[in-house]
Amino acid sequence: MTVGMSGRVVVAFVAVLIVSASTYGSDGDGSVQRHARLGVDTVETDAPARGETPEDSSVLQWLDKLLTRAPVGEPHQTVRQEQGESLPTDFEASPSRPESRVPEGSDGAFPQPADIPPLYTSPTLDGEGVWTSENVPVSSDGMPLMYKTVYRPSAEYPTSVVYMALMDMSRLKARFFLGQTEPGIYLISQTIEHEELSKIVAITNAMWMQQHARGAGAIFRGQVVYPMVPGMATLVIYQDNSVDVVEWSDDIPLSLVRDARQLRHLIVKDGAVVEQVVKNGKVQDGEIGLGGFLINDHGSSSMGNKFWFLANRTAFGVRDDGNLVFAMGHHVSTKDLARALILAGCKRAIHGDANIHNIVCNFYFRDQNDTIVKRDKLSPEQLKYTLKRYDQGYSKDFFAFYEK
Repeated sequence: MTVGMSGRVVVAFVAVLIVSASTYGSDGDGSVQRHARLGVDTVETDAPARGETPEDSSVLQWLDKLLTRAPVGEPHQTVRQEQGESLPTDFEASPSRPESRVPEGSDGAFPQPADIPPLYTSPTLDGEGVWTSENVPVSSDGMPLMYKTVYRPSAEYPTSVVYMALMDMSRLKARFFLGQTEPGIYLISQTIEHEELSKIVAITNAMWMQQHARGAGAIFRGQVVYPMVPGMATLVIYQDNSVDVVEWSDDIPLSLVRDARQLRHLIVKDGAVVEQVVKNGKVQDGEIGLGGFLINDHGSSSMGNKFWFLANRTAFGVRDDGNLVFAMGHHVSTKDLARALILAGCKRAIHGDANIHNIVCNFYFRDQNDTIVKRDKLSPEQLKYTLKRYDQGYSKDFFAFYEK
Protein backbone atom coordinates (compact mmCIF):
# COMPACT_ATOMS: atom_id res chain seq x y z
CA MET A 1 0.00 0.00 0.00
CA THR A 2 1.28 3.46 -0.77
CA VAL A 3 0.90 7.08 0.15
CA GLY A 4 -0.10 8.85 -3.05
CA MET A 5 -0.90 12.34 -4.31
CA SER A 6 -2.97 12.64 -7.49
CA GLY A 7 -5.69 15.23 -6.95
CA ARG A 8 -5.59 14.37 -3.29
CA VAL A 9 -3.07 14.35 -0.47
CA VAL A 10 -2.74 11.32 1.75
CA VAL A 11 -1.10 10.07 4.80
CA ALA A 12 -2.53 6.95 6.39
CA PHE A 13 -1.08 5.12 9.29
CA VAL A 14 -1.97 2.52 11.86
CA ALA A 15 -2.26 2.96 15.57
CA VAL A 16 -1.82 1.00 18.73
CA LEU A 17 0.24 1.57 21.87
CA ILE A 18 1.66 4.71 23.26
CA VAL A 19 4.78 4.30 25.32
CA SER A 20 6.44 7.27 26.87
CA ALA A 21 8.30 7.85 30.09
CA SER A 22 10.84 10.35 31.23
CA THR A 23 10.69 11.84 34.70
CA TYR A 24 12.56 14.11 37.00
CA GLY A 25 14.11 12.66 40.08
CA SER A 26 14.71 14.55 43.28
CA ASP A 27 17.95 14.82 45.15
CA GLY A 28 18.00 15.86 48.77
CA ASP A 29 16.05 19.07 49.19
CA GLY A 30 15.22 19.22 45.48
CA SER A 31 17.06 22.47 44.92
CA VAL A 32 18.69 23.11 41.57
CA GLN A 33 22.44 22.45 41.49
CA ARG A 34 24.64 23.09 38.49
CA HIS A 35 27.25 20.54 37.60
CA ALA A 36 28.91 22.36 34.70
CA ARG A 37 28.27 25.39 32.56
CA LEU A 38 28.08 25.34 28.82
CA GLY A 39 31.26 26.89 27.48
CA VAL A 40 29.64 29.96 25.97
CA ASP A 41 30.54 33.59 25.80
CA THR A 42 28.10 34.72 24.60
CA VAL A 43 0.26 29.90 15.36
CA GLU A 44 -1.81 29.29 15.44
CA THR A 45 -2.86 26.12 17.20
CA ASP A 46 -5.24 23.33 16.46
CA ALA A 47 -7.02 22.05 19.53
CA PRO A 48 -7.94 18.39 19.96
CA ALA A 49 -11.47 17.30 19.31
CA ARG A 50 -13.74 17.60 22.29
CA GLY A 51 -13.62 14.43 24.33
CA GLU A 52 -10.29 12.85 23.37
CA THR A 53 -10.81 9.23 22.43
CA PRO A 54 -8.60 6.46 23.81
CA GLU A 55 -6.09 4.67 21.62
CA ASP A 56 -7.36 1.67 19.66
CA SER A 57 -5.86 -1.62 20.74
CA SER A 58 -6.24 -3.25 17.35
CA VAL A 59 -4.19 -2.48 14.26
CA LEU A 60 -6.04 -0.33 11.74
CA GLN A 61 -6.31 -1.41 8.12
CA TRP A 62 -4.46 0.51 5.44
CA LEU A 63 -6.69 3.06 3.75
CA ASP A 64 -7.13 2.23 0.08
CA LYS A 65 -8.27 5.58 -1.16
CA LEU A 66 -7.14 9.15 -1.07
CA LEU A 67 -8.64 11.01 1.82
CA THR A 68 -8.98 14.61 0.81
CA ARG A 69 -9.41 16.45 -2.45
CA ALA A 70 -7.37 19.56 -3.08
CA PRO A 71 -9.62 22.30 -4.49
CA VAL A 72 -8.92 23.57 -7.96
CA GLY A 73 -8.17 27.27 -8.12
CA GLU A 74 -5.63 29.94 -8.81
CA PRO A 75 -2.21 29.54 -7.21
CA HIS A 76 -1.75 31.63 -4.12
CA GLN A 77 0.67 34.53 -4.61
CA THR A 78 3.15 35.02 -1.81
CA VAL A 79 5.11 38.13 -1.01
CA ARG A 80 8.89 37.89 -0.99
CA GLN A 81 10.51 39.78 1.84
CA GLU A 82 14.17 40.46 2.38
CA GLN A 83 15.73 38.12 4.88
CA GLY A 84 18.31 39.42 7.32
CA GLU A 85 21.77 37.94 7.20
CA SER A 86 23.30 36.37 10.28
CA LEU A 87 26.00 38.20 12.16
CA PRO A 88 29.07 36.25 13.21
CA THR A 89 29.05 35.29 16.88
CA ASP A 90 31.68 34.27 19.37
CA PHE A 91 29.63 31.45 20.87
CA GLU A 92 31.40 28.11 20.89
CA ALA A 93 29.94 24.98 22.40
CA SER A 94 31.86 23.06 25.01
CA PRO A 95 32.31 20.22 24.83
CA SER A 96 32.82 20.40 21.07
CA ARG A 97 31.15 17.92 18.76
CA PRO A 98 31.19 14.65 20.72
CA GLU A 99 33.30 11.78 19.50
CA SER A 100 31.32 8.70 18.61
CA ARG A 101 31.53 5.29 20.15
CA VAL A 102 30.40 1.98 18.75
CA PRO A 103 27.63 0.31 20.80
CA GLU A 104 27.65 -3.40 21.54
CA GLY A 105 26.36 -5.41 18.61
CA SER A 106 26.84 -2.52 16.18
CA ASP A 107 28.71 -2.83 12.91
CA GLY A 108 29.86 0.75 13.30
CA ALA A 109 27.66 2.05 10.49
CA PHE A 110 25.80 4.37 12.86
CA PRO A 111 27.84 4.68 16.05
CA GLN A 112 26.23 5.83 19.24
CA PRO A 113 27.31 9.38 20.13
CA ALA A 114 29.18 10.09 23.32
CA ASP A 115 27.13 11.27 26.28
CA ILE A 116 26.65 15.00 26.82
CA PRO A 117 27.69 15.95 30.37
CA PRO A 118 24.65 17.30 32.27
CA LEU A 119 24.56 20.95 33.19
CA TYR A 120 22.73 20.15 36.45
CA THR A 121 23.26 17.44 39.04
CA SER A 122 20.12 18.13 41.07
CA PRO A 123 17.35 17.49 40.51
CA THR A 124 18.34 14.66 38.22
CA LEU A 125 16.63 14.02 34.89
CA ASP A 126 16.47 10.38 33.90
CA GLY A 127 18.69 9.63 30.91
CA GLU A 128 19.91 13.20 30.53
CA GLY A 129 22.62 13.52 27.92
CA VAL A 130 22.72 9.77 27.25
CA TRP A 131 22.03 8.75 23.65
CA THR A 132 19.97 5.57 23.47
CA SER A 133 18.37 3.43 20.79
CA GLU A 134 15.83 2.01 23.23
CA ASN A 135 12.19 2.64 22.33
CA VAL A 136 12.99 4.10 18.93
CA PRO A 137 12.47 2.42 15.53
CA VAL A 138 15.14 0.08 14.20
CA SER A 139 15.87 -1.07 10.66
CA SER A 140 14.64 -4.29 9.11
CA ASP A 141 17.95 -5.91 10.11
CA GLY A 142 17.56 -4.77 13.71
CA MET A 143 20.18 -2.01 13.58
CA PRO A 144 19.49 1.44 15.08
CA LEU A 145 18.03 4.04 12.73
CA MET A 146 18.28 6.77 15.32
CA TYR A 147 19.27 7.64 18.85
CA LYS A 148 17.47 9.92 21.29
CA THR A 149 18.26 11.83 24.43
CA VAL A 150 16.95 14.59 26.68
CA TYR A 151 18.88 17.60 27.93
CA ARG A 152 18.54 20.84 29.93
CA PRO A 153 20.69 23.32 27.98
CA SER A 154 19.92 26.60 29.74
CA ALA A 155 22.16 28.08 32.43
CA GLU A 156 19.45 30.66 33.16
CA TYR A 157 16.27 28.59 33.03
CA PRO A 158 16.67 25.13 34.63
CA THR A 159 13.14 24.11 33.64
CA SER A 160 13.99 24.32 29.93
CA VAL A 161 14.01 20.75 28.59
CA VAL A 162 14.91 19.59 25.08
CA TYR A 163 14.28 16.13 23.61
CA MET A 164 16.41 15.22 20.58
CA ALA A 165 16.40 12.48 17.95
CA LEU A 166 19.56 11.88 15.90
CA MET A 167 18.62 10.22 12.60
CA ASP A 168 20.86 8.06 10.42
CA MET A 169 20.32 9.68 7.02
CA SER A 170 22.40 7.00 5.29
CA ARG A 171 19.53 4.60 5.98
CA LEU A 172 16.61 7.03 6.04
CA LYS A 173 15.03 9.31 3.47
CA ALA A 174 12.98 12.39 4.26
CA ARG A 175 9.96 13.75 2.42
CA PHE A 176 8.18 17.09 2.80
CA PHE A 177 4.38 17.23 2.64
CA LEU A 178 2.28 20.36 2.19
CA GLY A 179 -0.59 20.84 4.60
CA GLN A 180 -4.04 20.30 3.13
CA THR A 181 -5.15 23.85 3.93
CA GLU A 182 -1.99 25.59 2.78
CA PRO A 183 -2.41 27.81 -0.30
CA GLY A 184 0.34 25.96 -2.15
CA ILE A 185 -1.75 22.79 -2.24
CA TYR A 186 -3.44 24.15 -5.37
CA LEU A 187 -0.16 23.99 -7.27
CA ILE A 188 0.60 20.37 -6.44
CA SER A 189 -2.91 18.90 -6.46
CA GLN A 190 -2.13 16.90 -9.60
CA THR A 191 1.34 15.78 -8.55
CA ILE A 192 1.74 12.01 -8.52
CA GLU A 193 3.93 10.85 -5.66
CA HIS A 194 4.04 7.51 -3.90
CA GLU A 195 5.81 6.38 -0.76
CA GLU A 196 5.65 2.95 0.82
CA LEU A 197 3.84 3.14 4.15
CA SER A 198 5.43 -0.13 5.13
CA LYS A 199 8.76 1.71 5.44
CA ILE A 200 7.55 4.64 7.57
CA VAL A 201 9.79 5.37 10.57
CA ALA A 202 8.86 8.83 11.89
CA ILE A 203 6.89 12.00 11.22
CA THR A 204 7.70 15.46 12.55
CA ASN A 205 6.11 18.84 12.21
CA ALA A 206 7.64 21.22 9.67
CA MET A 207 7.76 25.02 9.96
CA TRP A 208 5.11 27.69 10.53
CA MET A 209 2.06 28.05 8.37
CA GLN A 210 2.67 30.12 5.26
CA GLN A 211 0.55 33.03 6.53
CA HIS A 212 2.97 33.39 9.47
CA ALA A 213 6.18 32.58 7.62
CA ARG A 214 6.83 36.04 6.10
CA GLY A 215 7.10 34.92 2.49
CA ALA A 216 9.19 31.82 3.18
CA GLY A 217 9.77 29.60 0.18
CA ALA A 218 8.96 25.94 -0.40
CA ILE A 219 9.80 23.29 -2.98
CA PHE A 220 7.77 20.10 -3.32
CA ARG A 221 9.14 17.24 -5.43
CA GLY A 222 11.22 19.64 -7.48
CA GLN A 223 8.40 22.15 -8.04
CA VAL A 224 8.69 25.64 -6.54
CA VAL A 225 5.51 26.14 -4.55
CA TYR A 226 6.47 29.44 -2.90
CA PRO A 227 9.39 31.52 -4.26
CA MET A 228 12.65 30.74 -2.52
CA VAL A 229 14.19 33.67 -0.64
CA PRO A 230 17.98 34.11 -0.84
CA GLY A 231 19.65 34.18 2.58
CA MET A 232 16.70 32.59 4.37
CA ALA A 233 17.24 29.49 6.53
CA THR A 234 16.25 26.41 4.55
CA LEU A 235 15.91 22.68 5.20
CA VAL A 236 16.80 21.02 1.89
CA ILE A 237 16.18 17.43 0.79
CA TYR A 238 18.19 16.68 -2.33
CA GLN A 239 17.35 14.27 -5.13
CA ASP A 240 19.96 11.83 -3.78
CA ASN A 241 18.05 11.81 -0.42
CA SER A 242 20.76 13.68 1.47
CA VAL A 243 19.61 16.56 3.68
CA ASP A 244 21.11 19.88 4.69
CA VAL A 245 20.27 23.09 6.52
CA VAL A 246 21.56 26.12 4.64
CA GLU A 247 21.07 29.79 3.94
CA TRP A 248 19.40 29.59 0.55
CA SER A 249 21.30 30.77 -2.51
CA ASP A 250 20.11 31.09 -6.07
CA ASP A 251 23.35 29.30 -6.97
CA ILE A 252 21.80 26.04 -5.69
CA PRO A 253 20.59 24.19 -8.82
CA LEU A 254 16.86 23.51 -8.52
CA SER A 255 17.41 20.32 -10.51
CA LEU A 256 19.22 18.87 -7.47
CA VAL A 257 16.45 19.71 -4.97
CA ARG A 258 13.61 17.33 -4.21
CA ASP A 259 12.01 19.24 -1.31
CA ALA A 260 12.79 22.39 0.66
CA ARG A 261 11.14 24.57 3.29
CA GLN A 262 12.25 27.94 4.62
CA LEU A 263 11.82 29.97 7.81
CA ARG A 264 13.52 33.13 9.06
CA HIS A 265 17.25 32.91 9.80
CA LEU A 266 19.56 30.11 10.88
CA ILE A 267 19.56 29.60 14.64
CA VAL A 268 22.91 27.76 14.47
CA LYS A 269 25.57 28.81 11.98
CA ASP A 270 29.13 27.46 11.77
CA GLY A 271 28.52 25.55 14.99
CA ALA A 272 27.58 28.71 16.92
CA VAL A 273 24.34 30.17 18.26
CA VAL A 274 23.11 33.04 16.08
CA GLU A 275 22.75 35.78 18.67
CA GLN A 276 21.86 38.63 16.31
CA VAL A 277 20.71 39.19 12.74
CA VAL A 278 20.66 42.17 10.43
CA LYS A 279 17.30 42.99 8.92
CA ASN A 280 16.61 46.02 6.77
CA GLY A 281 19.96 47.43 7.84
CA LYS A 282 19.18 47.11 11.55
CA VAL A 283 20.71 44.74 14.07
CA GLN A 284 18.07 42.64 15.78
CA ASP A 285 18.08 39.96 18.43
CA GLY A 286 18.22 36.41 17.08
CA GLU A 287 15.36 35.25 19.31
CA ILE A 288 12.39 34.04 17.23
CA GLY A 289 8.83 34.80 18.23
CA LEU A 290 5.49 34.51 16.49
CA GLY A 291 3.82 37.76 17.41
CA GLY A 292 0.56 37.22 19.26
CA PHE A 293 0.42 33.64 18.01
CA LEU A 294 3.16 32.42 20.33
CA ILE A 295 1.13 31.06 23.23
CA ASN A 296 1.60 29.43 26.60
CA ASP A 297 0.30 25.98 27.51
CA HIS A 298 -3.02 27.49 28.55
CA GLY A 299 -3.66 28.99 25.13
CA SER A 300 -2.98 32.63 26.02
CA SER A 301 -0.58 34.84 24.08
CA SER A 302 2.81 34.97 25.74
CA MET A 303 3.95 38.21 24.15
CA GLY A 304 2.93 40.36 27.08
CA ASN A 305 4.99 38.17 29.40
CA LYS A 306 8.50 39.21 30.37
CA PHE A 307 9.65 35.68 29.52
CA TRP A 308 7.63 35.37 26.29
CA PHE A 309 10.57 33.63 24.57
CA LEU A 310 10.27 30.57 26.83
CA ALA A 311 8.00 28.46 24.67
CA ASN A 312 7.36 25.04 23.15
CA ARG A 313 9.57 24.93 20.07
CA THR A 314 11.12 22.57 17.55
CA ALA A 315 14.18 22.78 15.33
CA PHE A 316 16.18 20.79 12.79
CA GLY A 317 19.97 20.65 12.85
CA VAL A 318 22.52 19.02 10.55
CA ARG A 319 25.89 17.58 11.55
CA ASP A 320 29.10 17.32 9.56
CA ASP A 321 28.39 13.61 9.02
CA GLY A 322 25.18 14.54 7.18
CA ASN A 323 22.87 13.19 9.86
CA LEU A 324 19.83 15.19 10.98
CA VAL A 325 18.84 16.05 14.54
CA PHE A 326 15.24 16.93 15.37
CA ALA A 327 14.83 18.83 18.65
CA MET A 328 11.64 19.39 20.61
CA GLY A 329 11.96 21.88 23.46
CA HIS A 330 9.63 22.79 26.29
CA HIS A 331 9.76 26.12 28.11
CA VAL A 332 12.85 26.95 26.07
CA SER A 333 14.23 29.94 24.19
CA THR A 334 15.40 29.81 20.59
CA LYS A 335 19.01 30.25 21.68
CA ASP A 336 18.94 27.50 24.31
CA LEU A 337 17.30 25.18 21.80
CA ALA A 338 20.19 26.03 19.48
CA ARG A 339 22.71 25.26 22.23
CA ALA A 340 21.22 21.79 22.67
CA LEU A 341 21.62 21.14 18.95
CA ILE A 342 25.25 22.29 19.05
CA LEU A 343 25.94 19.83 21.86
CA ALA A 344 24.38 17.17 19.60
CA GLY A 345 27.06 17.99 17.04
CA CYS A 346 25.03 20.27 14.74
CA LYS A 347 26.78 22.92 12.66
CA ARG A 348 23.66 24.57 11.22
CA ALA A 349 20.05 24.60 12.39
CA ILE A 350 16.65 26.00 11.47
CA HIS A 351 13.67 26.76 13.70
CA GLY A 352 10.61 24.56 13.20
CA ASP A 353 7.03 24.97 14.40
CA ALA A 354 6.08 26.21 17.87
CA ASN A 355 3.33 25.94 20.50
CA ILE A 356 2.28 22.80 22.35
CA HIS A 357 -0.35 21.67 19.79
CA ASN A 358 2.07 22.02 16.87
CA ILE A 359 5.21 20.23 18.05
CA VAL A 360 5.21 16.60 16.99
CA CYS A 361 7.64 13.73 16.57
CA ASN A 362 5.86 10.40 16.13
CA PHE A 363 7.75 7.10 15.86
CA TYR A 364 6.34 4.09 13.99
CA PHE A 365 7.45 0.56 14.89
CA ARG A 366 7.28 -2.31 12.39
CA ASP A 367 7.48 -6.07 12.82
CA GLN A 368 9.41 -8.49 10.61
CA ASN A 369 6.66 -8.21 7.98
CA ASP A 370 6.91 -4.40 7.92
CA THR A 371 3.50 -4.11 9.55
CA ILE A 372 3.21 -1.19 11.94
CA VAL A 373 2.49 -2.60 15.38
CA LYS A 374 3.17 0.36 17.68
CA ARG A 375 3.78 4.08 17.71
CA ASP A 376 5.32 6.39 20.25
CA LYS A 377 6.41 10.00 20.65
CA LEU A 378 9.82 11.57 21.22
CA SER A 379 8.74 13.76 24.14
CA PRO A 380 6.44 12.55 26.92
CA GLU A 381 5.14 16.14 27.04
CA GLN A 382 3.91 15.96 23.45
CA LEU A 383 0.13 15.94 23.53
CA LYS A 384 -1.31 12.44 23.36
CA TYR A 385 -3.88 13.16 20.67
CA THR A 386 -1.15 14.17 18.21
CA LEU A 387 -0.14 10.51 17.86
CA LYS A 388 -3.16 10.17 15.56
CA ARG A 389 -2.64 13.49 13.84
CA TYR A 390 -1.52 12.10 10.49
CA ASP A 391 -3.89 9.13 10.20
CA GLN A 392 -6.04 11.04 7.73
CA GLY A 393 -3.67 13.70 6.50
CA TYR A 394 -3.18 17.06 8.16
CA SER A 395 -3.82 20.72 7.53
CA LYS A 396 -0.23 21.86 8.16
CA ASP A 397 3.12 20.97 6.61
CA PHE A 398 5.11 18.03 7.95
CA PHE A 399 8.14 15.82 7.26
CA ALA A 400 7.98 12.05 6.95
CA PHE A 401 10.99 9.76 7.33
CA TYR A 402 11.19 6.32 5.70
CA GLU A 403 13.72 3.53 5.77
CA LYS A 404 15.43 3.34 2.39
